[in-house]
Amino acid sequence: MGDKPFQYPPGYARTQAARHLTWTPPPLDGSITFPEILHWHGEHSTSHPFAIIAPEHEGEEEVLITWQEVSRAIFRLAATLRQEVGNELIDGKPPVIAIQAYPETLTYATWLCAITAAGYTAFPLSPRNSPPAVEHLVKTTNCRYLIGSIPKQGEPGTALQQMAAQLLQDLPGLKLIELPQYDTLYPRFAQWPPLPYNPVTDSVPTIQPSPARKDAPTLIIHSSGSTAFPKPIPLNDDAWNTWGQTQLYQDADVCETRGASLTLPMFHIAGLAMTLSSAVWAGTIAIFFKPAPFPTIPTPQNVLHAAQLGKADFLFAVPSAYVEWAQDPKAVAALAKFSTAKYGGGPIPEEFGHRLVEGGVKLQSAYGMTEVGPVFRGDSVSWLGGRDWMYAPFMPNVKVKLIDEGDNLFRAETDTYKGVAVSNYEAEVRAFDTNDLLEEHPTRKGYWKVVGRADDQIMMSNGEKTNPGPLESIINSSHHVQSASMFGRARTQVGVLIEPRQPINIKDDAEVARFRNLVWPEIEKANAFAPQHSRIFKEFILVADPVNKPVPRTPKGTVSRNALLKLYAEEIEAIYTAAEHPTRADWAVPPVVNGVMRSEKENAHSVDEKRDLFEQGCDSLQATYIRAAIANALREAPIAQGKNKAALSSVPQNMVFLYPTVERLVSFVLSVIQGQSVEGANNQDTIVQQMVKMANDYSQSLPPSPIGPKSDKGEVVLLTGSTGTLGSYILEQLLDDARVTHIYALNRASAGKDLRCRQIESLVDRAVNAQIRSSLTAVIHNAWRLDFNLALSSFESHVKGTRTLVDLALSASVSVPAKFIFTSTVGTVSNWRESRAVPEEVIPDPTVALGNGYGESKWVTERVLLAAAEQRGLRTTIWRVGQLSGSSVNGAWNTTDWVPIIAKSSATLGVLPSSSHGFVDWLPTDDAARVIVDSLHTPLEPHAKFRYLNLVHPNPTSWDDIFAAMSKELGVPLIPFQDWVAQVEQESAAGGRSAAERIPAIKLLDFFRRIVSGGSPELGGSGSPARAGQTQFETTNAVQVSETLRTLQRLNEDDVERWLQYWRKHSLFD
Repeated sequence: MGDKPFQYPPGYARTQAARHLTWTPPPLDGSITFPEILHWHGEHSTSHPFAIIAPEHEGEEEVLITWQEVSRAIFRLAATLRQEVGNELIDGKPPVIAIQAYPETLTYATWLCAITAAGYTAFPLSPRNSPPAVEHLVKTTNCRYLIGSIPKQGEPGTALQQMAAQLLQDLPGLKLIELPQYDTLYPRFAQWPPLPYNPVTDSVPTIQPSPARKDAPTLIIHSSGSTAFPKPIPLNDDAWNTWGQTQLYQDADVCETRGASLTLPMFHIAGLAMTLSSAVWAGTIAIFFKPAPFPTIPTPQNVLHAAQLGKADFLFAVPSAYVEWAQDPKAVAALAKFSTAKYGGGPIPEEFGHRLVEGGVKLQSAYGMTEVGPVFRGDSVSWLGGRDWMYAPFMPNVKVKLIDEGDNLFRAETDTYKGVAVSNYEAEVRAFDTNDLLEEHPTRKGYWKVVGRADDQIMMSNGEKTNPGPLESIINSSHHVQSASMFGRARTQVGVLIEPRQPINIKDDAEVARFRNLVWPEIEKANAFAPQHSRIFKEFILVADPVNKPVPRTPKGTVSRNALLKLYAEEIEAIYTAAEHPTRADWAVPPVVNGVMRSEKENAHSVDEKRDLFEQGCDSLQATYIRAAIANALREAPIAQGKNKAALSSVPQNMVFLYPTVERLVSFVLSVIQGQSVEGANNQDTIVQQMVKMANDYSQSLPPSPIGPKSDKGEVVLLTGSTGTLGSYILEQLLDDARVTHIYALNRASAGKDLRCRQIESLVDRAVNAQIRSSLTAVIHNAWRLDFNLALSSFESHVKGTRTLVDLALSASVSVPAKFIFTSTVGTVSNWRESRAVPEEVIPDPTVALGNGYGESKWVTERVLLAAAEQRGLRTTIWRVGQLSGSSVNGAWNTTDWVPIIAKSSATLGVLPSSSHGFVDWLPTDDAARVIVDSLHTPLEPHAKFRYLNLVHPNPTSWDDIFAAMSKELGVPLIPFQDWVAQVEQESAAGGRSAAERIPAIKLLDFFRRIVSGGSPELGGSGSPARAGQTQFETTNAVQVSETLRTLQRLNEDDVERWLQYWRKHSLFD
């Protein structure tokens, strides 16, 4: 083993170890193994410090431990282990030696290195593991040796000793090894202060390092076990290289810099990396607590004290330590003196991170994982600072694939580094799905932050998803909170389980109420950040019982979410039951509405009693609460003399949707109390009158269209709704279209801000307005609220917003009036009764669109656009969009849509629905986007002012062809649709909430009943006698307009296979 030249990994500054006489860098070409490098430093870096024992008090001298001293101790112990264990292989691999002990860091590091130097596999176990978890790990790894101790006779022993004794009793093939402590490994530490190190009297080991096998693990690290038993992760020799060389990817020389990672245990990969790998490969110097028979338990106070007295250059600590330091100005000032303060293992609540950075702390995320290695780069050049401290670029040697999960979140998938002895994916791919969700910096491309776990996302019963990570982080910023864990899977509302920092009596309602008030400011901050469906109401704050039900934690100290939710399942269920059956009956309607919608926000404006509640931010969940509270009040209200309570039973489930203003709700409630007949809010004649009136109101006073100079600069397009499924595909097509020179993407405001119509209206007053008016050639209006519960009046803001866009398009200074493309819906003809196919022309009869406010409002909007076309020459294209299916490329199809719901439910039921005469004219969403963009470039017919086009597949496929392919893939037979619906009804009657989780079709029973009766436009159905009750649509004109539509292939089994692959990947069938 001769001297080999220092070789740099690609991607970092060549400044490492350039000016340090005591440090001889090892070769970086993989030619020598980790044990050989330990021996290398014992010979070539003899006087270079490996570690420093930090003084306990000011004025004390620090104690240096050189590489010569530690290397000799390691190999002396390796020789002892060889005598104890021998050279026998187990199943062709070196023996696994587990460490079930928790000595101080110097001893632990020496033990672990000695195991590898002797040629064995080291397996450090967390002392926080449960006995069953340890037994599982020992059995899984075929471990035959356990380093630890057992209680002495007549003594109870420690918890670790008791666990070791039980393991030895339960596993007869397991052998105990008791290794020496620090005062035997390092004899001079038998007294304190120790004598200086004397290499002459220190015995020299006679063995050489055992060569490590590249195909065998030298180290096993186990996962935290947050969802099940911990999982062993075998790592080979390259793992040490990957983690150690991280320090070499720096903009400055880190050799001989001192690092304090005292909060990181040696059984965790970060502790190993910062203590051992960094020292081995980069020459950094670790700071240790003073060795003692009982190791020092790290606290934020003693860690910072040791880092200061040990003269640390950089610090690495867990987030909880930084949270405590952030609340102490003296600690912040001390942290600011370090060159870097890194954190890992979890997030720091941003409020505390901001506080630290504002105090001068250079706080950096050290994001990485055992299976991958370091992912984020962490030098001063890559640090953004300010309020962007949590962002970082990827390491140059890590390949990261980002999977779009929606809402600007991406799931990180990486190549596993060579250190993983067994990949959890195909060997030829070596891809590792981190399950971490990342978000890119809004302006600094290539900088990312971790916002949560994909497997922590809460899938709600209304199809929405809640990412709890950022919200929990905000709540955790309260100094009253020890931990916050959100819940709400398969519910319409999320809640949060909070562990108080100081225990409270949860049986005392007054004390619980006070605690909720204490944490409410942080809940408010979280609600301001959260999307509307993820807001937390005070009634959904559950307080943990630290005495009778302590919060379960993983070995890393983080909350074990699954175990916690199982532990508190009964309490969580009780919260939802109470919310569905409120007991307060003394509320009048206005306080009820204000209380629910404003959720006790400070300085919140009262609800406008004349305006539509849904325009003011009310959602379906709040509508449910309002209805429940009012219904309960009605049950206890006095009834007019001579009247009975029969009227109370007629309170409709959709009451708030039918009477969507406070004034109309009050009128309804008074009518019920007084026993008067209640006018039907969904009376068809009334709705038709509202439709016609709204169309007329928004068609008045259309501005003239000025004629500007002719331009050949290409299309300038304003697109709305670009963040939705169809809209994102349209945006992609526009971006790839050379004929489009500029795109304005206008989307609705985020939660808590003005509604879409206000944002659109405000556009007129912005500075960008003049630029748009001078160049706009086309509007593609694709944004619309998708909610079939809302009444027509609740969509008036959308109609109003469309009129604003119409005025903008008409005011554009172009040579001909602008184009306006509107994505309407086949729902505008949901009551089509004629035997012929729906023509591509105006259908003036409003009754054809009756059914729900969504379709009715789009019929109204079509009338406004037709008026603009006829009166002002707006070049209008109206697409009646039918059912869209999964992407033709990857099958992407929202798992909450009705077709995937059929698939999931059928997999549980064991049968799929058949429709022998049915057909499907579904269009892949990406193809639909191409068709719409085709129409942008296809002019209207001469003298035509507008055109109607039906966006359905021109070559329908039979229902049974599609579902036979699905049947083959799922392995379930087809039965008649009505029989399938009957089975769903049976399950609904027999099961409770759990049945709806297994068979989500229960939630859409009314919809599927309409399909059976031929009344669903999604199957083409509208009650028409054509094609067994299904509605057909003409596509002659659409095909002429779009080359994409002309050449489109029928849906076939390949499409079905893509859909199923996508649904499986997104856990539809889990």
